[in-house]
Amino acid sequence: MILIVGPSGAVGLPLIQELLRKNAEVRALSSSDASAAYLRDLGVADVVRGDFRNTNDVKRAMSGVDNVCLIPPRFQEDELDIGKRVVDAAVGEGVSHFLFSSAYHAQIEDLGHHWQKLRLEEYLINTDLRVSVVQPSMFMQNIRVEWPKVLETGLYARPYSPDSLMNVIDTGDLAAAMARILLEPAFQGASYELCGADLLSHTQMAEIISGELGRKVTAVQRDLSDWQAWARDRNWTVYAIETYSAMCRHYDTHGYKYGNDITLKAILGRPPTTYREFIRRFVAANTS
Repeated sequence: MILIVGPSGAVGLPLIQELLRKNAEVRALSSSDASAAYLRDLGVADVVRGDFRNTNDVKRAMSGVDNVCLIPPRFQEDELDIGKRVVDAAVGEGVSHFLFSSAYHAQIEDLGHHWQKLRLEEYLINTDLRVSVVQPSMFMQNIRVEWPKVLETGLYARPYSPDSLMNVIDTGDLAAAMARILLEPAFQGASYELCGADLLSHTQMAEIISGELGRKVTAVQRDLSDWQAWARDRNWTVYAIETYSAMCRHYDTHGYKYGNDITLKAILGRPPTTYREFIRRFVAANTS
């Protein structure tokens, strides 16, 4: 039995779909009725309704589990506490393997959501669990947020320099790699920095999008204060806004580099998806 904690987001959903394709026995801890219903529709027969902030709910979900994957919530101030609760339950249940979805360059202390993940990696080291860690780079799928504006205006706007270089990864590739780690003991017990082969600025991404979309798309820098107002209107917490803003300032100055696709290639047993391949697929699925 594989328990997925954090099953409904950008990493969890493709991972569950990959595991189901491989006929794995999957359980998901879901925090809402709507999410639980969606997971069941995907084919997850064992969905536990509960809150990862509730110790009893986490213990109940962990019961009888051999293998755990924790995908932490994004930009949550208590992320480390959530992670420790899941780890403690896994230790109590005596699970055989624990996979943690951390972050590329988790050691950046100025980025709170990275630093909390690094501290959970340390916490995991100090258990007797067999631990694997993946540290994925920027998701190619992040363009979903800006895509309506790209189609409407031809502008790809992000709140940092469009010339900063980024390593990117297809979440489908990430899911395939994580599924192998969960299902094949030969891959377990290691930390993996995962990224694709492309090192691209958003200006270069926009050029690729232009070619595949068949019309001009230009990458521009969105004013950070404009993004912050957008986030406040959508009830982002102060911590989430401050943490995301710090990330944008880091990207503006340093980008999100460097990396090497050799690790992802070794786990997948094939070359990772290129950004152009992803965009070609994305455009076909998201244009009428």
